Amino acid sequence: MTGPHGVVPILIDCDTGIDDALALLYAAAHGADLRACTVTHGNVPVPAGARNTLTVLDVAGLDTVPVHTGATRPLAQPLDVAHHVHGEDGLGDAGVTWSPRSPAGDLAPAEIVRLARAHPGELTLVAIGPLTNLGIALLLEPRLPELVDRVVVMGGAVGVPGNVTEYGEANVWHDPEAAQLVVDAAWDVVFVGLETTMPHPMSPDVLRRIEAGTDPRARFAWAILQCYLDFYEERLGVRSCVPHDALAVAVALDPELATYRTVPAFVETGRGPTRGTLVADLRPGSADAGADATAAGIIRIVETFDIDTFHERLLKSLGA
Repeated sequence: MTGPHGVVPILIDCDTGIDDALALLYAAAHGADLRACTVTHGNVPVPAGARNTLTVLDVAGLDTVPVHTGATRPLAQPLDVAHHVHGEDGLGDAGVTWSPRSPAGDLAPAEIVRLARAHPGELTLVAIGPLTNLGIALLLEPRLPELVDRVVVMGGAVGVPGNVTEYGEANVWHDPEAAQLVVDAAWDVVFVGLETTMPHPMSPDVLRRIEAGTDPRARFAWAILQCYLDFYEERLGVRSCVPHDALAVAVALDPELATYRTVPAFVETGRGPTRGTLVADLRPGSADAGADATAAGIIRIVETFDIDTFHERLLKSLGA
């Protein structure tokens, strides 16, 4: 199945836990020409993330997509993982059958650079984990912003509470220095943050349709979702969850699902309580409609999002 804008050549950099799994399944069904997946630390350690990524790609019918492992820890702080959210194995401890495949390589930042050089101006980079691999790739190849088409990041919490600290969203907080490198790069980068994802948990109808689905993808998704639903039920007060990463992939594949605002931004890299916060200047006129979204220190954030269309496409990607 192709997306509404045809086939999109993308590379997904991930730390595959439960919402990453949904994102990969979504990508497979909606127009992603997935050239590779690169794996970083985050939800789980890199070896588990690679195993999970290979397994989900197999479920999605993408068993020829190469997976490359990368940064096993942040640039300037200790490793931190989220077993309490995604389970000890990262896929909800649901007893899934692991892929027999092995990663194609262990130098993910170099693979990002290699693919960008091989396909200049074509690739959309989609980062749905901490930004260490992208940060290192920028250090390896200063021309990387010229070589890729667009960048979409699931990250940040602009003007709303964080989910790992009072201010910080997990993917940015896990490696603030790498996130600042991504913000400072002169490329078109969209941050799909908690201000966009948290208002859009899965509705009871969406969950019922996944539960009732007989497609192997729906059965897989429903099994791994139980852990995620348990975690979010304690926080939302209802049995639901937020598919953060799949929203970012949806924006990458169909930018018209959203409207955007162009803003100056930076990442707080100090050692205080605001470390890992994506800070954007939201004052009227801080970046007008004619501002260059590719300038260094300028990002785009999502203002509105077509959640109904997204949910229908997510269900289709699961055969539900």
